[in-house]
Amino acid sequence: MKSVSVTGAKNSLNALLEGVRRGETVLITHYGKPVARIEPHNMAELTVDEAAAALVQRGVADPPRTVLDVDRLFGASVPDLAEGFSASRTVTAERDEGL
Repeated sequence: MKSVSVTGAKNSLNALLEGVRRGETVLITHYGKPVARIEPHNMAELTVDEAAAALVQRGVADPPRTVLDVDRLFGASVPDLAEGFSASRTVTAERDEGL
């Protein structure tokens, strides 16, 4: 969460509100003590691009490095899994192990 002093908020209100429109929450402080928080009114009203930008801004997601080739994605063959192999169990186990 971004933190800014009352003076800083007054001097850059438009920029702070632009960040809030992208989903960012801003903590307003007075002499280092929190006094207010500005947050989006309704995240559901954000467009997909605004919501994605908000996730990147908050460090939850990384921006894409390339454009997704949807035709190539859906045209790819599905790998054959060995008998008794579960991809979801493997992913869950790796997650539990912190990999």
